[in-house]
Amino acid sequence: MTATRRLTLCALFAALIAIGTHIKIPTPLLPLTLQTLFVVLSGLVLGKKYGAAAVCVYVAAGLIGLPVFTGSALNPTFGYILGFIPGAWLAGYVAEKFRPCYVTWTAGALAGIAVIYTIGIPYYYVMSKYYLGNELGAKTLLMYFVLMPMPGDIVKSLCAGLIVQRLAVFFPDSFTWRR
Repeated sequence: MTATRRLTLCALFAALIAIGTHIKIPTPLLPLTLQTLFVVLSGLVLGKKYGAAAVCVYVAAGLIGLPVFTGSALNPTFGYILGFIPGAWLAGYVAEKFRPCYVTWTAGALAGIAVIYTIGIPYYYVMSKYYLGNELGAKTLLMYFVLMPMPGDIVKSLCAGLIVQRLAVFFPDSFTWRR
């Protein structure tokens, strides 16, 4: 695969992440966005190096002022955005390291989302408590930032596995880490 094609795919995934931020699917618990789906897909399709690079392009675009974030870098949810980079990297690592199949790709997506939670939740807590002055208890954090979004993120991980399975059949050359 050429360097031009790799860079084009990185730009495409950065754009998909930005678009996914603004696509909201209503659910009984809270609205889902497709942002994390595209983050883990970038790692699964592009591999750890280029998947993380695509997310870095997205983050850099937001930090220079392009309207790709729903909030600002001072927003307590910015920690999740910071978690996107290692989340995409880990999803790509799993895709590269283990046998390519639906279970591997779904596990990679779940691992990537777990990293996003691991970075996003403590960041949210610290920003809420020390920057905004809002006290959040462990029960509130667990309920609103783990238990409520988790079903949607599990569904997105299952969908990511299916999407990559289909892409692998129809576009085998698009997986940059296979070359």
